[in-house]
Amino acid sequence: MLIDSHCHLEYKGLVEDQAGVLARARAAGVGAFLNISTRQSEWDQVVATAVREADVFASVGIHPHEADAHQDLGRAALLAATEHPRVIAIGETGLDYYYDHSDRGAQQRLFRMHIDVARETQMPMIIHTRDAEDDTFAILADEMARGTFPALIHCFTASAEFGAKVLELGLTISLSG
Repeated sequence: MLIDSHCHLEYKGLVEDQAGVLARARAAGVGAFLNISTRQSEWDQVVATAVREADVFASVGIHPHEADAHQDLGRAALLAATEHPRVIAIGETGLDYYYDHSDRGAQQRLFRMHIDVARETQMPMIIHTRDAEDDTFAILADEMARGTFPALIHCFTASAEFGAKVLELGLTISLSG
């Protein structure tokens, strides 16, 4: 069975034909989906899709591009969102310095908050990193020293050196095709 481990079914262009998108993927052999949120306003939508579709599961988190708009997000809100039985992951979160859509300090604060919740819940965390490998690794190493948490660097495009260091921490990486 194929699993789409990182889809954004709430994105414009997909949400309008969500049933068709899912039907075509199922016809192609995809048996399960992890619908990833990127901002708090999507959390209810990704969970509703997961409730409606038995083969769709949800993640809750804040993408680094959205960090500036979520500085008031409290740890309790993220933790509460993970309690829904259809939520199986935290994220997408991390650091993205390529576009600098959000302040780097804001990204780092939210990334650490996501890690804290992942550590407490032991839910896997989906990490986005782009042009921020040094800071990403420094935060991951610092936080892992405080207690382990499961995490995946998704759509890995960084150096082999960064990949080896992340794997040594016990994290996983995914490659896109």
